[in-house]
Amino acid sequence: MLYTGRLKAAKILLPLAFVWIALLSYAPVSDRLVEPLERKYPALIETPVNVDYILVLGSGHISDKTLPITSQISTTALTRLSEGIRHYNRLADVKLVVSGYGGRRDTNSHASMEKRAARALGVEIDDIIMFETPKDTYEEAVAMKKVAANKPFILVTSASHMPRAFKIFKAQGLDPIAAPTGYQVRGESEWLEMPNGKRLRGSDLAFHEYLGLAWEWVKQ
Repeated sequence: MLYTGRLKAAKILLPLAFVWIALLSYAPVSDRLVEPLERKYPALIETPVNVDYILVLGSGHISDKTLPITSQISTTALTRLSEGIRHYNRLADVKLVVSGYGGRRDTNSHASMEKRAARALGVEIDDIIMFETPKDTYEEAVAMKKVAANKPFILVTSASHMPRAFKIFKAQGLDPIAAPTGYQVRGESEWLEMPNGKRLRGSDLAFHEYLGLAWEWVKQ
């Protein structure tokens, strides 16, 4: 609008844009967007004993042989995997299921990278099952249905993603036990905290999940 001479509109919209970004980067606003998603399912503090599988949903990686495997999978993926292994260590005779395809450019599937990370963190190789083809949560649910059928299993994913993931898995007739992790909102909101990129990322995650939930509602 500035370049086309629409100065009045530009003078109104430009400050509004800055205010909008600042608000989404401000802790109390970002937290109010994310918290309803993250608190819908309580954290799984105690590990249930009547499960045979722990499914850890995938979340990206970049293959780089110069880095340790824990740095090649994303921070989100490592957080999810750590929560899955926490429950794995408390159970006997349980399988850890890791999932995800390789993406457009990576020849290594995400599942194989998570398997390597799980092995590095002490999981027995015979206790790991890989789903190497799923590209999204729906495909992960379809793959899990072939393994778990109607048996209960622990479902590990980010707390903000859990409502949508749980809905997708239940729609497949599965019986997941929610184990949310990777919380964006912890403790009280800092009202005096300056707007920052971390909070903007939280708002971004919230919008992504709300749009995803809306899409799932439309598809029904």
